[in-house]
Amino acid sequence: MVRFDEIAESIGERVEPGDAETEYYVGLEHLDTDSLKIRRWGTPDDVEATKLRFKTGDIIFGRRRVYQRKVGVAEFDGICSAHAMVVRAREDAVEKDFLPFFMQSEMFMERALAISVGSLSPTINWGTLRRQEFPLPPKG
Repeated sequence: MVRFDEIAESIGERVEPGDAETEYYVGLEHLDTDSLKIRRWGTPDDVEATKLRFKTGDIIFGRRRVYQRKVGVAEFDGICSAHAMVVRAREDAVEKDFLPFFMQSEMFMERALAISVGSLSPTINWGTLRRQEFPLPPKG
């Protein structure tokens, strides 16, 4: 059994859109259900409130309404909605390319849904997600 925070870390770098120095904004509306590919995006000019910075290779996980199954792998640096969680693989513990597929799995999504809080717009928080244990094989 592996705790989620042993294989992944939450990246919480906040940035104002006007200070982001990027062309890319990814909102939850840009993430497609059950697709790791980010095919659409906006620009920082489209938004006003504080956002999260992500880097190429990071995973953008829709932590709000997790039942929509929104997980995308960034192919560019940018900013994303604060209703998302930016997750980065701990490469000493898990294959970087495996983590997004695991996060898309039924096992992960069912657990994420179970730990979501709120009724109108159920949301996951890192403090709870990080403690979840999953049966995973050792790296390599």
